[in-house]
Amino acid sequence: MGTEATTSPDLSAIAITTQFNRLLLLRGTRALWAEALPWLMNVCRADGVSLVYFNAGYLRVREGLIPPDVTAYLTEWEDQWTPEMRHNGFPVHSPLAVIQEHITTSGRRLIHFPLVMEGRPLGTLTFVYLHPEHREYARHPVVQALVRSVTYLAYLQDALQYSQERLEQVSLFYQIGQNLASSLDLDQVLRDTIELTMVILDAEAATLFLLDEERQELVFAIPTGEKGEELKELRIAVGEGIAGWVVQTGQSELVNDVQNDPRFLRQVDSQTGFTTRNLLCVPLQYQGRIIGALETINKRSATGFTQEDLQWLTTLATQAAIAIENARLYESLRQERDRIIAVQEEVRHRLARALHDGPAQDLARLILDIDYARKLFTKQPESIPQILDEMEAIARRANRTVRQFLFELRPIILETRGLVSALQTYVEQWQSSGEIQCHLDVEDFPSDLDTTAAGTLFGIIQEAFNNLRKHAQAQNAWIRLRRSGEMLEIEIEDDGVGFDVEAVLESYEERNSFGLLNMREQAELLEGQLIVRSPSPRIGRGTQIVVRVPYQRVRRKTSTE
Repeated sequence: MGTEATTSPDLSAIAITTQFNRLLLLRGTRALWAEALPWLMNVCRADGVSLVYFNAGYLRVREGLIPPDVTAYLTEWEDQWTPEMRHNGFPVHSPLAVIQEHITTSGRRLIHFPLVMEGRPLGTLTFVYLHPEHREYARHPVVQALVRSVTYLAYLQDALQYSQERLEQVSLFYQIGQNLASSLDLDQVLRDTIELTMVILDAEAATLFLLDEERQELVFAIPTGEKGEELKELRIAVGEGIAGWVVQTGQSELVNDVQNDPRFLRQVDSQTGFTTRNLLCVPLQYQGRIIGALETINKRSATGFTQEDLQWLTTLATQAAIAIENARLYESLRQERDRIIAVQEEVRHRLARALHDGPAQDLARLILDIDYARKLFTKQPESIPQILDEMEAIARRANRTVRQFLFELRPIILETRGLVSALQTYVEQWQSSGEIQCHLDVEDFPSDLDTTAAGTLFGIIQEAFNNLRKHAQAQNAWIRLRRSGEMLEIEIEDDGVGFDVEAVLESYEERNSFGLLNMREQAELLEGQLIVRSPSPRIGRGTQIVVRVPYQRVRRKTSTE
């Protein structure tokens, strides 16, 4: 019993717990096996141990005394264990799946342990015995449990390392997203995207293509390399080259042997002097619409690009596409703002000139005439009626001119976004005033109206609402826009008190009001007609005004027409 005690492995709970605590403090699979193999070899009283392990990577380690003949056998045995087995499992009826003992021609004993986790092989562990009397230690149930436990710890280490790497990737992509989103300068976003692509994928170059949808061509947005400037003028048709194929199909592509790919466009290499060996290319997509492609070229690693690289680039392309569209939107808004400011300045100067040359002159004339009439009142009272008639004519002219200015003035939104958007804003202003509940209904109404025609139609609606506010005593008003065949119809309706249309039209001169007449004249300028009904046939009260104009007359003409 004494001899047995000195040669038996230390399988006490304290010893095992102590060793496992040491293993738990280690980080990384390689470090764990480096610590565990000598311990397991000592526990099993083996002379040597050999490991093949493939989970997150491929690891091959040997410890202790392993004679040359055993080394040759181990190499042949272990070569049967490949990383593909992790996914495919053991071959059918394979002896690799169970613990085996092998005796070499020189009498060496080898005990093979398959390393298995969740039914999948992860490698093999072999104990080498130069003396057969100790081999039974490897078959001890506790030793087998220890091998399984260490394998499980290695598996957990791999999972932990994978989780940490993925967390770092997520963190990095979050930072990338923040960097891309922090800039609204389109060129800066494009350059950042290129630089990040090259760094993340460890590539020699990267290129970002933007799609010219009108010409169906790809443009080198930010070409890289010494001759990158030359590529700014180079365009690639959709479907041409690997990038053109990616944009055409919407599919990503990984090519590690570019020179033998028939889609490869050698024109770029010949123009830049750059030799492309391998590449990754993914589409840039925003809300289901392809806006370009992101391509990275020549992986520095000899193995070329991997599927993991493809996943990285796809994720980066998604963030880049959003950043690019945000930058484009900002640039578009900035240009629209500048255009609005320019239009406002033009309108302001035009109005200032018109007021100076028209109503301002008339008002100055009236002031002089009033002063002159005051002086004649006591000296030549008989001249006063004539002077008053002249003053009235001047005042009427000034009134018509001002009303014309008011009619011609229109919101700037008409210049930039069209009639429907202008009316939406107009209705919102009425709603906020609380005077009348205003409703806008749009049904199949075209958006491609000529700006001048849209302004005229808007002026008619404005005039109708000005009259409505003054006289209708309405609670609700409706604006309805629709297309009926080749005609556009605009309807303004209210639920107010209504009026006698014929009587109002007959008494325009006495009432000094030309609202309906102006509305009708403006409709006729558009080759349309204006119909006024009161009460409205739809609701039996109030007023209905219908404007009908030919669509072709008010449609915005293209440059080819």
